[in-house]
Amino acid sequence: MKKSEANPTAAKLDERMLRAWNGFWYTPADPTVLGLIRLCCGLITLYTVMAYSFNLEDFFGEHAWWSLEDARKQLNEKPYTVHALRGYDLAPAPVGPYQTEHVREFEARFPGQPVPWPYPSNVQDLRFAQDFEEQYGVDFRVFHLPFPETEEQRAYVYRYMNKRKQPPPPPYPRDADEEKRIDDYIRHYEIDPRLVYHQGKTIWSLWFHITDPLWMRVVHTLIVMSTFLFTIGCGTRITAVLTWIGNLSYIHRAEMVLFGVDTMMTILLLYLMIGPSGAAVSVDRHIARWWSENRARIIGRWRSFWRLPAIDIANGVAPPELPEPSISANFAMRLLQVHVCIIYLAAGLSKLLGPAWWNGTAVWNVIANYEFAPMQWTMYNEFLRLLGRNQLVFSTLLTGACYFTLFFEIGYPFLIWRPATRWLILGMAIVLHALIGLFMGLKTFSLMMLVMNMAFLKPEEARWLIRKGAGFGNWLWPPADKAPETTTAITAARGT
Repeated sequence: MKKSEANPTAAKLDERMLRAWNGFWYTPADPTVLGLIRLCCGLITLYTVMAYSFNLEDFFGEHAWWSLEDARKQLNEKPYTVHALRGYDLAPAPVGPYQTEHVREFEARFPGQPVPWPYPSNVQDLRFAQDFEEQYGVDFRVFHLPFPETEEQRAYVYRYMNKRKQPPPPPYPRDADEEKRIDDYIRHYEIDPRLVYHQGKTIWSLWFHITDPLWMRVVHTLIVMSTFLFTIGCGTRITAVLTWIGNLSYIHRAEMVLFGVDTMMTILLLYLMIGPSGAAVSVDRHIARWWSENRARIIGRWRSFWRLPAIDIANGVAPPELPEPSISANFAMRLLQVHVCIIYLAAGLSKLLGPAWWNGTAVWNVIANYEFAPMQWTMYNEFLRLLGRNQLVFSTLLTGACYFTLFFEIGYPFLIWRPATRWLILGMAIVLHALIGLFMGLKTFSLMMLVMNMAFLKPEEARWLIRKGAGFGNWLWPPADKAPETTTAITAARGT
């Protein structure tokens, strides 16, 4: 019997869930919002990469603040560790009567403790383990190092313990050179290389390979040009990829300058590369319209120049006044929306781990921080002193700011999808990031986060912003009197 026959209610529920899932991800959507996000993200990215121009070699050169030698060392050797979930490893079953008796005696002497292994196979091994434990108060098999087979291995165990104040992990070094490499690694990274899960980072950057100052300038100029073309939406499918690769090259080479804005910038560039971000608010649309109107004339003149026989060529079909909805635009926007929700939820929940956000002191640690806050303003310092003199206002304002932040970040993924609370959350985002930009000096980060929040704008809201912004709305978008008719057609096509 089929599921639909056995339980028709469950079958209908499955069908509705599948329809909702497909509708969420695969309904064609207007790419206008994606184009607006590309324009704003591109401007911030262009500003960032152009700022590198003044200290290019200091950031990414062979002898930069973080030198190429140190960067490559990190690239090849950086340790990554993974700890056991239990905190200890289960001992294997003993083999033979000697090991069985040893395990029985240990469990009798230390009930409830895990048995150290490997097990001794003779009296000499057992005596070595007992002597080591009597001398140092710890079993040398903490990391399951096998019993030494030679005098040199025995000497190595004692030598390592005297240096590191802990027993060595396996295996034994093959020679003195390998022992020296282990000591150098421990001295540099403060961990034994035999305890790490993986060494090195799986990253790539142009600046690991381009070190000549002249070619650095050339490549940097090309990245700036690509970012500019991406910003205006020219050859967007290609320039989006080049801009993303260039941005990763900068942050992978100089991790000491990596900050929140670089992380958010990389996320946005990825989704703008996936979606048709050049389908709206772009030069690409103007080129497509110009080519559709002049196709026959241009091809005719080209053939005439080469003295080829004339052929009858009709002009192409002009793109519609408003961008056509596409599944790829909706898919990229949904990925971005879900990612933004995860970012805010993780930020809010992580704040609950410490006491500062519970007792209301976290915001004070921000606005009174000399590293971020604008302490150079006399009026700002007077404002802080005024807060400090009025305990009621101080506690109410700062505690309210803490709870405002927690409510916004934790509630974001639950309230942003509801039409009744969407603009409430977007308004709170504007307030929060404006305060972050003012009191922490993180202006580009705040702008980038507001750009990410644009993912929840509707196409008509994005068109309104474009027309109001900077007086170039008519260049980026068709006249307003043509929008309503086409908008109705798009709405009917989407079925909403």
